[in-house]
Amino acid sequence: MKLTLPTILILGMLSGLTPLAIDTYLPSIPTIAKSLDSDINLIQLTLSIYLIIFAAFQIIFGPISDAYGRKKVITFGLILFFLGSILCAVSRDYEWLLAGRALQAFGGAAVAVCVSALVRDAFSAEDFVKAMSYIMLVMAIAPLIAPILGGIILIAFDWHYIFIFLALMACITFILFHKNIPETLSQEKRKPLSFRKALTTYWELLNNPGVFSHIVSGSLHFSGMMCFITASSFVYIELYGVDEANYGFLFALNIIGMMFFTTINSQLVGRIGIRKMASSGMIVLLIASIILAVLAFSATPSLVVIIVACIFYIGTIGVLGSTLVAGALSHAENNNGSVTALAGTTRFAAGALSGTLVSVLHNGTVTPMLVIMATVGILSFISFWFIARNIPMPITSGDG
Repeated sequence: MKLTLPTILILGMLSGLTPLAIDTYLPSIPTIAKSLDSDINLIQLTLSIYLIIFAAFQIIFGPISDAYGRKKVITFGLILFFLGSILCAVSRDYEWLLAGRALQAFGGAAVAVCVSALVRDAFSAEDFVKAMSYIMLVMAIAPLIAPILGGIILIAFDWHYIFIFLALMACITFILFHKNIPETLSQEKRKPLSFRKALTTYWELLNNPGVFSHIVSGSLHFSGMMCFITASSFVYIELYGVDEANYGFLFALNIIGMMFFTTINSQLVGRIGIRKMASSGMIVLLIASIILAVLAFSATPSLVVIIVACIFYIGTIGVLGSTLVAGALSHAENNNGSVTALAGTTRFAAGALSGTLVSVLHNGTVTPMLVIMATVGILSFISFWFIARNIPMPITSGDG
């Protein structure tokens, strides 16, 4: 597989399905709560439910993709994602919405776990980081425009049409993927499917400090972003009085920041190496986390300062998202599917936990969001700086 522009676009679309599924309906959360006669914290919990299922099934689909190839698993996932979107679109009560989101998450997990593994099959470690940086640039378009599109659809039609839009995106992605992307896992590299063997492999990976520390660091950072995604619509719209239509534009600033850091990462990683890029991203994350911690204990936190701090906090995903996965994969031998599954499961499980926690601690203020984001950001820095950073990486070129 060659890294052509069509390939980047299609893989970016695959990676963008879950951000679309999460972010498109963020502006409609208050409206959905009123429409279904449910508490807003219950609708917020549908995000956490999505993340829990998305996380849990990645760890299953990882070894399946190592046994049967990436393409079959992605195909299965796209079909389920489409069906889940349709179920959400026709739902008229909270239970049906929850069921549709669960089916979406199940399919999304099958797709997500294979994209990184598919790229790693075809490229070396540093080329993997470059490729994933370009893919993340395309993927970033999804959360950039998703809340804006969601707001427009909500105003022009009804929140149910948001899920019709997601179903259409799944169909388009399915067609483009099958027409243009080949299978990357050759028959000789496939492993017989054995969940007992898979559990043994996961246990070995968890006991591998090089794999474990990079995954934990990335998961903590990711959980902070998911805390923001879960709580930001309440904070911006309900607490600070931002209009529903304008919320999408404020949310988009975080994605622009992510795209900025992703561009820097793709340009510099070949020159200064994976380790130095990750270290630089961690320093930015630490500074943003400290600012959020200070704001959490302020009597009247400034919305402008919150917005700026979150831009840098979330923007560093553009550097750390690929470099930390590459760090874990560099210690993984020939278990790319299992490592990406473990990383995905851990990231989204942590995200689900932080999203649930911010919903449970909901007290009508911005404090729960700021405290959780600051805490996990600082812990992510500690995990990398004092553990992962000090473990030699078996990469010989450009690692700095």
